[in-house]
Amino acid sequence: MSYRVTDCVLRKIDVSPSNRSIMKKQAHYTPDTPIKASAQAAGYLREDFRDLDHEESWILLLNGAHLPLAKKMITVGTIKSTQIDHRRIIKEALLCNATAIILFHNHPSGNPAPSASDMNETNKLKKACDIFDISLLDHIILADTTYYSFAEETQNKF
Repeated sequence: MSYRVTDCVLRKIDVSPSNRSIMKKQAHYTPDTPIKASAQAAGYLREDFRDLDHEESWILLLNGAHLPLAKKMITVGTIKSTQIDHRRIIKEALLCNATAIILFHNHPSGNPAPSASDMNETNKLKKACDIFDISLLDHIILADTTYYSFAEETQNKF
């Protein structure tokens, strides 16, 4: 076992080979470039979703300058759906002292068009974020080489 600062708090981590792929996906990021556009954000997590045969939901946590603090896997779903865990998303944002969130999930079908459930869950998360003064900047659905951005489609740009 070793210790390192990640996930916005000091945690004991398992560095065994079987845990390394999880560690890579949960890595802590603090680049010097703020996230300013949906395409940039989509590219930031694209590798985490490449070749998945099931849906996953992730969040990118940002500070006030839109610099990434951390990326977090929230849920792992089935071939055609995943839960959006609003409580966990808010908890992770508060633990990291994030002021903004970008929600991501994938559609293994290759069609990034949002379902009625995707739209409903986005609205619910927006309301939950508003209570804690956290900005939900976007919900991006990744599919193969394309994506759907709620912010772009609703003219709610960064």
